Amino acid sequence: MDVRTGSRRFRETVLVAFIAALVFAKPCIAPADELIPAVSSLNAPADIVFVDAGTVTKCLETAHPGALCLSLDRVLNKEGRLANMRDVRWLLGSFGLTGDERVVIYADDEKTRDAMAAVLYLAGQDRVGRLINSAQVDFTGQGVAGALSRRALFVGKVRLENLQPAPFGRVSSAQLADFVSDLNRDPSALFMWPVGYL
Repeated sequence: MDVRTGSRRFRETVLVAFIAALVFAKPCIAPADELIPAVSSLNAPADIVFVDAGTVTKCLETAHPGALCLSLDRVLNKEGRLANMRDVRWLLGSFGLTGDERVVIYADDEKTRDAMAAVLYLAGQDRVGRLINSAQVDFTGQGVAGALSRRALFVGKVRLENLQPAPFGRVSSAQLADFVSDLNRDPSALFMWPVGYL
C-alpha cells in the first residue's frame, strides 16, 4: 500500500465516522421548538398537571380544577431575589411534583407564565409547556395549595447545561421569559442563575 492510498483511506474513514456521528447525535438533541412549547389545545391527556403561576388567592378561588397554585412570587420576589435551586426543588415536592410529570403553566400575564416555565424547566421538570389562549380554560374549579412539608421527592435532574453562574443575585421575570425564547431557538441557551444559589 502506497502513501496516497493510505492517506485516502484515512480520509474516507474520518468522513464516514463524522457522518455516523452526525446521524447518531442528531436524535439526542431535542428540537429547539419542543423544549418549552406553547400549548393551545385543551384536548390534553388526563395526566397533565396544570400550574397557575398567577396570584395564589385568585387561584384558590377560581382555577382550572385541581391546578397547582404555584405563583411566581414563591421563587422570585419583587426585588428580583431568586430562590436557590435546592429550595425551588423542595417547593416543587411540596406540591407533589416529582419531575416526571408533564406540566402546563398558565397565568394572566405571559411574562409571568414564561418565567415560571423557565424555573420549572431549569429545576429539572421533565416536560414543561406554556398555555396560550387561556380564555379557553375551564376556570370553574379551585386550585390546590402546596403543603408545609414535602409530599413527593422531586427527582428531576437540574439542567446544569443551561445554567451559568451570575455575578449578581438579582434577576427579573423578563430575563426568565427571555430565556424561554432563547431556548426555543437554541437548546444550548444559558441562563445566569445567581452565584451560590445553584
